[in-house]
Amino acid sequence: MNFRTIITIVVLLLFISLSTESKAYQEIEVTDGGTVQGKAKMTGKMPYPRVYHLILFPNIDMCSEVETDDEMNRVLDDFKISEDGGLKDVVITLEHIEAGKSFNKEPIMINSEDCKFTPDVNVVRQGEAFQVNNLDAVMHNSQVYQAERGKIIQNLPVPPEEIIDGKVTFQKKYKIFQMICGMHEFMQTWGYRVQNPYYYITKLGGEFKIDNIPPGDYNLNAWHYLMKPQNQKINIAKNETIDINFSFNADKIVRPIYETIKSGRIKKDAVYPGTAKGRELGR
Repeated sequence: MNFRTIITIVVLLLFISLSTESKAYQEIEVTDGGTVQGKAKMTGKMPYPRVYHLILFPNIDMCSEVETDDEMNRVLDDFKISEDGGLKDVVITLEHIEAGKSFNKEPIMINSEDCKFTPDVNVVRQGEAFQVNNLDAVMHNSQVYQAERGKIIQNLPVPPEEIIDGKVTFQKKYKIFQMICGMHEFMQTWGYRVQNPYYYITKLGGEFKIDNIPPGDYNLNAWHYLMKPQNQKINIAKNETIDINFSFNADKIVRPIYETIKSGRIKKDAVYPGTAKGRELGR
């Protein structure tokens, strides 16, 4: 490789870098902004929770304090659903916005208490720092995965009653991370990458509202960590409010093969009272 070739490559890389930076989100004053609002729902028979038998994991006394059935199964209720079908923890995002309102995002704090990570879902920016606050009297080993590849991108041992710092760096265009405790597999939390402040994480009723949107054409996405993402193209006019709903079919859950009824991770007789499936079955 001669000197001229090297110079050409360096110039191209610099051009690409500057082009990428020029496309970074810009904060501007939004006038005549619009609003998109609606609801994320789940239809069909309610999904069965996942179960993890605590006898297979350390610290059984502490870990059985919450969300544990009579057979010492820790129950993961991945689908928190209101009486009218509203689905919690759906991340609603608006894409293809290059400029808009201020991107003031709350810092990420993941708590571990009673062998449980909270919250269940976060949104995260590329390169964003986060903290894991271990409120338990035992060690937890927080392993951060780039979910689309199943690859560990960070390993964070957290001593008892201490706080440690981490940082999320996504490769390429991947968007999903999952944190799992290496000692207690049922301790799980998820994160979804956002590139602008136009997002909403649904609460139990499933409603969402995103406002102060510059007029234009966008993609509105709805993501749940065990469902296939949905998206709709929308047009926002000046001062307009539009209503958009998302409906997820409970028969189309995306589960790894090792977390199915056949594998034993799903047990029809292990339904924690208070879950959507428990209500459906009258338990």
